[in-house]
Amino acid sequence: MPWSTIATRWPCFPRFRVAERLTLDRRLAVPRPIDGPKVTLGVLWVLSLFVAARWSGDLAVVVLTPVAALAGLQTAHRWTHHEPCDRWAVALTAAVLAASALFGVVALGAAVLAGTLALVLYALALPLPRGANRIRFAELSILCALPAGLAAGSLLALARDLPEAFVGLVLLVSAYEAGDFLIGSGAGNSFEGPVAGLVMLGLVAAGLYLVLPAPFTIADLPWFAGLAAVGAPLGQFAASALLPSGEDPAPALRRLDSYLLVAPLWLLLL
Repeated sequence: MPWSTIATRWPCFPRFRVAERLTLDRRLAVPRPIDGPKVTLGVLWVLSLFVAARWSGDLAVVVLTPVAALAGLQTAHRWTHHEPCDRWAVALTAAVLAASALFGVVALGAAVLAGTLALVLYALALPLPRGANRIRFAELSILCALPAGLAAGSLLALARDLPEAFVGLVLLVSAYEAGDFLIGSGAGNSFEGPVAGLVMLGLVAAGLYLVLPAPFTIADLPWFAGLAAVGAPLGQFAASALLPSGEDPAPALRRLDSYLLVAPLWLLLL
């Protein structure tokens, strides 16, 4: 029987479809809360990254490790309202992943593998509530810890080894986030914010093209800027997918969300 016939005979079906769509919208929502000192905290976050890169790339560990740990902790905390998840094990793993970049990119890669294995073994050994699924427990722990730890670790590795590229990435992503927040927080739809963010990112990319910081060339800088333009908004949706609902508050994760995809990719390509 065609869908149109079913919808005509039983009009409740379209309502179910609308409800399903609204649920999906909430699942991948990118909230832009305006309560509290959001702009001030954002500016302090960016300035702290610039100061760390200017003085010493290693100094960025003081900023990035606590943020990674808090991001893992807050993400896991949101899941504890629905399923078993060890917040402190997740926070520790995320912090170790971020700090491992102090010893180089190879150490960061090894920490990702070791952290994944450690969380799986922890899920197998930990006494869980009756009926709890150990595989799901391990999966949640990995999803809460690894993205935040890898993003922060990638930023730290860039700050240590390629400080000019690190500054360029922070400028591009910060421009996107500024435009997205300033326009998107007052918009009546979900696309004005990202469009404004991409416009701001494009303007900063044009400035970087004129300055051409090392190690970029005229040929490859547009590709890296394009990667940031794609990765920053997709990272926001990825952060929403890591939470039970995109509307759940997780400020530290949102501080890293635009870097979740683009920072590891920049590190890998550079």
